[in-house]
Amino acid sequence: MKRLVTLVMGVLLLAAPVFAQAKAEGKAASKTMSASGKVSAVAADSVTVKGKDGEWTFAVDKGTTVVARGGSHKMAAMNADKKPTVVTEFVNVGDDVAVKFHDMGATKHAATITVHNAAPASKKK
Repeated sequence: MKRLVTLVMGVLLLAAPVFAQAKAEGKAASKTMSASGKVSAVAADSVTVKGKDGEWTFAVDKGTTVVARGGSHKMAAMNADKKPTVVTEFVNVGDDVAVKFHDMGATKHAATITVHNAAPASKKK
C-alpha cells in the first residue's frame, strides 16, 4: 500500500508542471480579443475604431502587424527609400478593419490590424 501511495505521489509531482503550463497557456490565449468597425482616427501610435458596441482606441507600435491590400508592395518601396514604416501609411480614416488586441489594463495593444475595405485615399494638395 505504501508503494502505491508513493507511486501516485511521484506521478502527481512529475505531472504538476505540465498542468501548470497548460493552465498558463489558457490564460494567455484568453487575453487576445478582437474588434471590428470603421477607423475614426489614426495616428502614428494609435488607431481608433468605431464599432456597433462603441469606440476603442488601440495602441500601435513596431510589434503591430498591418494586413492590407497592396501593403507588401508599399512596404518594399518604403524600405527601398529607407523611409520608416508607420501605420498611417496603411490605415486611413473610413477603412473597415478588424483588430486583434491584448487588453493591457489601461491600454489596448493592437497585435494585428486587418484592413477589409479601404476607404478611397484623399487627394493631397
